[in-house]
Amino acid sequence: MYQKSKAERRGELQRALTLIESSIKTAMETQEIAFMSVVVAQLRALLTTFRSNNPLLLDLAKEHDFALDFYSITLDFLDNEEIAQILGPTRIQWTGDSIRSTPEGPPFHHKVSMQDWLASTQVVVRGTKFTGEDLIRMVAEKEGGAHYDKVIPQELADMKSFYINGSPSHYLTLARLGEVVVHLGNQLLADGE
Repeated sequence: MYQKSKAERRGELQRALTLIESSIKTAMETQEIAFMSVVVAQLRALLTTFRSNNPLLLDLAKEHDFALDFYSITLDFLDNEEIAQILGPTRIQWTGDSIRSTPEGPPFHHKVSMQDWLASTQVVVRGTKFTGEDLIRMVAEKEGGAHYDKVIPQELADMKSFYINGSPSHYLTLARLGEVVVHLGNQLLADGE
């Protein structure tokens, strides 16, 4: 089996970052969410474990000893049972527009690692919690970003029905994640030259 060189993997990362950045820009300019499928598919390849493969961005960051840190609301925000009881069992909660490449004051001033963000609860639908990695994988695999599936989980169908500024709400979280990934990925590539 052929092992890709570091240069080949860095080239793949650069191409992925270009796709993410241009697709987010086009999606925002046109309000056409179809471009988010490209973003989500790239995020899946860069950030989620698939079979036995390591995700590209996490793998390169580890090789370069590069910290994938960014800024967020507190990661336990959606794990608050007091809020869950107030909102009730039919709630849909998401972290939404909650992450940034740089600190922007409260509430976006908590430094977090990409690994911690991926493992933290990012969406709660009727009591079912989804981590950042779950969200990326579910959207990519069930909404056509990675492959076609005839059925989607009820929780994803519920998320799709909740719109912000004309787009399903979960795409806002994924667009912000894409922006953070582009920022961090470009820094990693610049640091490794």
